[in-house]
Amino acid sequence: MQRLSKQVNRLKLSYGSIILIVLSLYFPLSVQAQTFQFSGNRQKQTISFTLVKNLIIIPVYVNEKGPYNFLLDTGVAQMIITDTTFLADLDLKNAQTVKVQGYGLGDNIEAVLTRNITARVGKATINNIPTAIFKKDIFDLSSYLGIKIYGILGHYFFNSFIVKINYSGNRLTFYNPDTKIEPKGTKIPIQITNGKPYINTQIETATLGKIDVELLIDNGSSHPLMMESLQDKPFPLPPTVIPANLGVGINGIINGNMGRIADLKLGTYNFTDVLTGFPDFNIERSTLEGKSRNGSLGSDILRHFLVTFDYQSGFLYLKKTNNRIPVFEHDMSGLEVYVIQGMKDRFYIGRIESGSPGELAGLQANDEITAINFSSVQHFTLNDLTELLKEHDGKQILIEILRGYDKHIYILKLKKRI
Repeated sequence: MQRLSKQVNRLKLSYGSIILIVLSLYFPLSVQAQTFQFSGNRQKQTISFTLVKNLIIIPVYVNEKGPYNFLLDTGVAQMIITDTTFLADLDLKNAQTVKVQGYGLGDNIEAVLTRNITARVGKATINNIPTAIFKKDIFDLSSYLGIKIYGILGHYFFNSFIVKINYSGNRLTFYNPDTKIEPKGTKIPIQITNGKPYINTQIETATLGKIDVELLIDNGSSHPLMMESLQDKPFPLPPTVIPANLGVGINGIINGNMGRIADLKLGTYNFTDVLTGFPDFNIERSTLEGKSRNGSLGSDILRHFLVTFDYQSGFLYLKKTNNRIPVFEHDMSGLEVYVIQGMKDRFYIGRIESGSPGELAGLQANDEITAINFSSVQHFTLNDLTELLKEHDGKQILIEILRGYDKHIYILKLKKRI
């Protein structure tokens, strides 16, 4: 149990996966010509993806082995392999080991950098893709998402194609950049800097009124919105916030607060009462990322659209997929739930927020969840549990847990806290 507790405290993340990586000194994007190429005369392809916690997971072949589940993430530049077994399985000639500095708490970690990698998505292949293989899986995306994740693919895929993401249909279509297509939806200018897309837009807060902001478009984070800085100072907090663990960076947990922004403008669309994370301010972030910005736009906003990225032309296209008014809800239990994978997935409680319904109910960190409302937890996915715990204010949930060798049943009453 002591080993499990250390694992939980080190790895669990409560809201999204913030991944800020600085590898440009080793793999400068400006001089790289590698792109994915279709075989033959193919001009486009459509593949299915898995959507978990608003994050896109696609099958990727590495050196013609696989497929492996990779997170498709506009927030990263070089390809990242998080599964440490690749260090033994891959031929890593001419690789170098470096310490990678990131945005979070803790010491720098080591990564093996190599170009001796071929990656394939569908019928599209890229040779010698710059890749970082971490010697320690500090993200632990597999536990966070409930399925085995081997790595993260970002800039080199998006920069090779016009990429259309159908969140409602779980379909990804990618076109050769010279293909003549007319993307659907509102056309919004974006800037690509250090392999990542940025957008200039406007938000409104209770304390600042309407202000212009620059946001990283980060579909690899499940949050709607993160606001980090304003004029190189911490972004002013709204009147009501709760402390929150906002994710994990290269070198540790990122803490902060969760609150709401009154209004977010996105092209011709407006979103109101937007759930927003406010990470603890870190003046080094701009230096590490190579660019100053106010915050990031996450996939809990993007998922309401048919999204088309055209990096070559510098545009983002958004077409609303339904007429419902989005409602953004935070977890109402105060529990972080994660999975240990094996013959049968096992669900555990990690961090519990102080004063939350989970703490008041008597639940404890390291409790194993065995049943929900008298149904075995094996009937649920991690995504199911995540949605259940933010369903609606006042809902009562019966949770059966295993603590050591003893079973306990608790009544958890959800509460909207922000």
